[in-house]
Amino acid sequence: MRITFIQPSVGRKADGSPYPRSWIMEPLSIAVLAGLTPPCHAREFIDDRLEPVPYERPTDLVCLSVETYTARRAYQIAAQYRRRGVPVVMGGFHPTLVPDEAAGRADAVVVGEAEPVWAELLDDAAARRLRPQYRAAAPPRLAGWPCPDRSVYSGRRYGPLALVETSRGCRNDCEFCSIASFFRQDYRARPVDEVAREVRSLAQRNIFFVDDNLGVDPARLRDLCEALIPLRRRWIGQTTLRLAQDEALLRLMRRSGCVGVLIGFESLSAGNLTAMGKAVNADGLGYDAALERLRRHGLGVYGTFVFGYDDDTPDAFEETFRFAMRHRLFFAAFNHLVPFPGTRVYARFLAEQRLVSGAWWLEPQYRFGSVAFRPARLSAEDLAALCLEYRRRFYSPGSVCRRALDFRGNCGSVFKAGVYLAQNVAAGREVERRHGLPLGFIGEGG
Repeated sequence: MRITFIQPSVGRKADGSPYPRSWIMEPLSIAVLAGLTPPCHAREFIDDRLEPVPYERPTDLVCLSVETYTARRAYQIAAQYRRRGVPVVMGGFHPTLVPDEAAGRADAVVVGEAEPVWAELLDDAAARRLRPQYRAAAPPRLAGWPCPDRSVYSGRRYGPLALVETSRGCRNDCEFCSIASFFRQDYRARPVDEVAREVRSLAQRNIFFVDDNLGVDPARLRDLCEALIPLRRRWIGQTTLRLAQDEALLRLMRRSGCVGVLIGFESLSAGNLTAMGKAVNADGLGYDAALERLRRHGLGVYGTFVFGYDDDTPDAFEETFRFAMRHRLFFAAFNHLVPFPGTRVYARFLAEQRLVSGAWWLEPQYRFGSVAFRPARLSAEDLAALCLEYRRRFYSPGSVCRRALDFRGNCGSVFKAGVYLAQNVAAGREVERRHGLPLGFIGEGG
């Protein structure tokens, strides 16, 4: 068969140009499936974020990896191909969490992880007997899989990071997290030697470990760091504050090439953290002590914050901004709560009649930055406006300069200083470019 893999964009502007356009990362899931596809099939990859979709080019099967923010655009692309008689398969987080919705827009839907059913699906597609749904009987073991086939990325410019997966899932059960809903608190890890072999094979010197939580198993993280030391790569990854309690592990991470970590602080309110199901952030060390330890070991911190829980007032934004500036965070995300389908917070808001729309991601009037629920102590409009205001403040020239004075976590080397300045300037521009853009492309139906 001729198989076309497509990574949909969030949407396209009225002139047809896709967005977002800055810091576009390699879509790892596409390379994983490409690596599992037998060589008897011809493969083509289209990244809708970077190039137009060639609807007229002959193909026998279209495969779309779909997230909630890209769902409307993915459905538009699928509709174009299906009108031409080309069967479409959808998989990813969004089709897994709302399979009935996706089923109305595709010929087949993969629910859950695709690896165990991929060979069967391709055989069925070749024989023109696609089933409406494919679901693995059990989650796959992560040992022995072929490395992702990154040759599909050829000819495209992506951010200067290679994405590598060392584990899947997270044992936390945050109310707003689609990862928790997708994996159901299941956690599985790849053998460390296989991860090291993949990293060694990469041409890129900079690695982003895409694991939902690298710190789930501290003993395994130690083994991973030991394996990375001789490879001489720089890396970043997502973890939790609990990691900061182990200074020996922080030293080892630094020796292995770690230059920064992504941490979901979420809120400075203990009440909000409890409501989120993330009371773990309130245990052990406080935020201040944890951040001081991370900085002491030369690790930059990208902190994420979620606003819109019931304790939040306008004062929460100023308090969080001052916190982020006091600790000179490398990056910070001032995000409003998003009730993704399939999550516990979506179910709760639906029961409380607080959703603006049951399927907000499909509404033509929904815009990037819109709030899809009714907050308790703010209006939806005020919540959206405050998030925008504090993103602008955090990435303003004055803020970028003040945070650059952290010569341990942010600008401890020429390399880190260059990355810090380039990416903070780019993030400031992106705040303005994304705000108010629609999901999908107004020039296409579907």
